[in-house]
Amino acid sequence: MVQAEWITDSQWSYCSGKWKLIVNGVDVTDHIPPLKRYSNMGTHGFYNEWHFDDNWNEIWETYEDGLECEDWIKENYDWLSTITKDKKTMTDIYYDISAEDFRPGSCGGCI
Repeated sequence: MVQAEWITDSQWSYCSGKWKLIVNGVDVTDHIPPLKRYSNMGTHGFYNEWHFDDNWNEIWETYEDGLECEDWIKENYDWLSTITKDKKTMTDIYYDISAEDFRPGSCGGCI
């Protein structure tokens, strides 16, 4: 059983926070490299971004970004393999993280 959670440090900005990862009832968060532990994980999805137009109106756009499961596991195998060698568990980790993943600026809390 896998449980991934993005825990925000701020009530205004979703980007400020850290990951918590539980696998088979064990907290394995420390296995996530520090640079990844405090940022998005690069999983595939559709994300929002915003900018202001010339009249300072907020403009929202959706874009596709990130790695699909197989490529993500290959890219992150070094730290995933310290948690498990089981391919199904690695796949479960990907999908649980993907459900919580984000991109900076995608929630609009920093507007």
